[in-house]
Amino acid sequence: MNHNKPYKKLIFDADNTLFDFNRAEATALVNTLNHFELPCPEGMVSHYRQMNVALWAQLDNKEIDIKTLKHKRTAAIFDHIGAAVDEAAFAHQYLDQLSSCDFLLPGVSETLDQLSEHCDMMIITNGLSQVQQPRLKASSIKDHFKHWVISEEFGHAKPQKEIFHHSCELMGWTPNKDILMVGDNYRCDVQGAKASGLSACWFNLFKLNLGQKKTDFTDHDHEIRQFSELLDLTVFS
Repeated sequence: MNHNKPYKKLIFDADNTLFDFNRAEATALVNTLNHFELPCPEGMVSHYRQMNVALWAQLDNKEIDIKTLKHKRTAAIFDHIGAAVDEAAFAHQYLDQLSSCDFLLPGVSETLDQLSEHCDMMIITNGLSQVQQPRLKASSIKDHFKHWVISEEFGHAKPQKEIFHHSCELMGWTPNKDILMVGDNYRCDVQGAKASGLSACWFNLFKLNLGQKKTDFTDHDHEIRQFSELLDLTVFS
């Protein structure tokens, strides 16, 4: 679907859209294990990532709550390494480590510098407040965004319409197709935005091979694989 004029109103996801969450996650996990002098066996990061993605999917589907997610993933780490410390202390240390990892994805800083001259921008994230607030406030890109909405604080998460409509209200926008949501998560970012009456740009960061599932990925208006490609939809459209 083509949009016949440049987008001037942009909403961004945070993790794996603006921030390199995979790098942050790996760094935080290793640092936390080291902090408690726990082993970090080979393949630990990939094991954790697979487990954590599955738990967040359960949270998105309202099968578990955030307290259960935190407990399950910490317990799974201890089970995998065959050692344990105080669960609450470990979980808190991990989130503190994560909150200090504000690694940006390639092209984000430079692209936002250009977009900020032409566009109004904000962030919606399903992340945790303990992680997102310190990281966003410390980030070099924070001044580009008029607002950021964190699902844990608001009480609704993407893909629910409430969080999109609330975010538009904060910006003084009426939800419509002139507003572009940019994110990597197809269900939460793309389908959530479309169901809320917005346009959606899928940041296909990991270059998914759609294969037989191509029919499941037909809701987005635009697709980018490098962040700088957003300039073609906004500044240079």
